Amino acid sequence: MNWFKKNAANIVTSTRILGTLCLIPFETYSLPFYIFYIWCGVSDVIDGFIARTTHTVSRLGSILDTISDLTLYTVMMIKILPDLKAGLNDTIWFFIYLVIGLRLLLYIFVLIRMKKISSRHTILNKVTGFMMFLLPFMVHTPYLVIYSICVLVVGYTAVFDEIRFIIKKIKEEKNSEAKAV
Repeated sequence: MNWFKKNAANIVTSTRILGTLCLIPFETYSLPFYIFYIWCGVSDVIDGFIARTTHTVSRLGSILDTISDLTLYTVMMIKILPDLKAGLNDTIWFFIYLVIGLRLLLYIFVLIRMKKISSRHTILNKVTGFMMFLLPFMVHTPYLVIYSICVLVVGYTAVFDEIRFIIKKIKEEKNSEAKAV
């Protein structure tokens, strides 16, 4: 397998990180902003497709994907935060902070317990990511509040599904250790 084919998915993921950094200097909601933003979303779909179809799924790719997702979420929150603050009430913000906190604790727990930087690429996480991707398109619509609540419901469901999975994995590890003794 040639070098490019072997690394194509990781190259696409890396362009998402660069594309995310390119969002910073552009005015939010401007044409250049949306061009880079849409590339970030498209590349998030393409990299996984490339990795699966070329059988080059790797731990590095998973780590790069997680880092690029976190980078994009961080930049987007910084860019659209003023508009979100104006459009959402304190109750919704409480639940936003709570789900972000749960997600961060989950990342930290997995890093400490399982010695890896990762989140599962489940349908729920993908739907949450897609809904988050659409958020900048919803900011200046009358549907921002209801849309944000929908994102929160899906986001919480994804987090609790991941917590359930991790608890199951830990129980399986303990059962394996108990049988080995």
